Amino acid sequence: MPLRENDVAELASEYWKLVRAFERSIALTPEPHHNRLHAQARYAHGKLDSILDRAGVRIATFDGAEFEINLPVTAVNAEDMNSGASCIIERTLEPTIILNDQVVLTGKVFLVEKKDHQ
Repeated sequence: MPLRENDVAELASEYWKLVRAFERSIALTPEPHHNRLHAQARYAHGKLDSILDRAGVRIATFDGAEFEINLPVTAVNAEDMNSGASCIIERTLEPTIILNDQVVLTGKVFLVEKKDHQ
């Protein structure tokens, strides 16, 4: 059975999260291994981007961007923000997946109020 668009989008998102977790875990390894592990993470990111590019898929993250209601993301902590306060996307928890310029998987982000971010 061939992969469907949503399957590819979900696979891309899960692979992206796995690479991000690997990058965060590098800090827990002995210093002499950091360069090799960072190189492996860069290679994995590059392979993912190359494969997805051939399929017309793009991964979008919004770390550091000002949160706007029209972004293709869901803020997991939106209810914790003061209404009317400007918010910054502190980190992407799950990326937005775009196939042929159409959002097929909405991302998830964590927000901070703009004054807290500075």
